[in-house]
Amino acid sequence: MMNIPQEPAYWLLSAGCLCVASLPALMRKITKARAIAIAALWLALCAATIWQSGLLPGLATTLVSGLWGVILLAASLIFSGIRSMPNQRFEER
Repeated sequence: MMNIPQEPAYWLLSAGCLCVASLPALMRKITKARAIAIAALWLALCAATIWQSGLLPGLATTLVSGLWGVILLAASLIFSGIRSMPNQRFEER
């Protein structure tokens, strides 16, 4: 069994998964092609983590990065909606 805290490859792949999962929250417009490319890259990094370091650490990385991406995307959507509310309130109808 590997000693995960001493494996730089595991930590680099985990950081890559977190960064790629954060990308949709940072983009203004997400097209279908970009969403598919981001999902494919994230899945490839997660699969490489599972292949490199084993099932349990790889699944932990996948779950943590997926949850992180969902939380950031939800926060981004909420804050962009709050920012645009005053503009919509004073528009002519």
